[in-house]
Amino acid sequence: MSNIIMLHKKCSEYISMSNGLTSVFIDVMLLSGSQIAQTQQQKNLIIWLSEKDQSKVGIGAVGFAICDMPWDIQTFEQDKSFLIKTALEVKNKLMWEYLNYTPNEEMLFYCIDKFIELVSNMNTTYIQNEILQQWLSEEQLYYYKCSKHHTLLTIFGCHICNNS
Repeated sequence: MSNIIMLHKKCSEYISMSNGLTSVFIDVMLLSGSQIAQTQQQKNLIIWLSEKDQSKVGIGAVGFAICDMPWDIQTFEQDKSFLIKTALEVKNKLMWEYLNYTPNEEMLFYCIDKFIELVSNMNTTYIQNEILQQWLSEEQLYYYKCSKHHTLLTIFGCHICNNS
């Protein structure tokens, strides 16, 4: 099985990752994003992404469409820039010292580059306002961080701890 990340359901461009590579992708995006997120909405995007935890929701069940993320139309451009910066910081290996493994950079960076491309193509016409409201109504967000990895916690705890 694998996981697919796409811009939207009718998009022909996508990233297909093995289950292991998906976990690495989420780990490093979480490490990077948790460090540079400044606003609640930026933290929300990282928490949402880190909820794609295969140890909790199932192997091969965490693919997603970028348009299904809980975007806020009011802060869209800043949040889009934030996600791109988060991905670029992954390529700078921000916080990788907290991983107990060494990612395969060639495979990971290819996926990071494709993710940047997909996010760059995201625009407000794809935003589904009800997704943010629905997700927020289901979550109790406190923006706590893992004491070991310094990453934002989800309803499942720390993604990296769960997958160690």
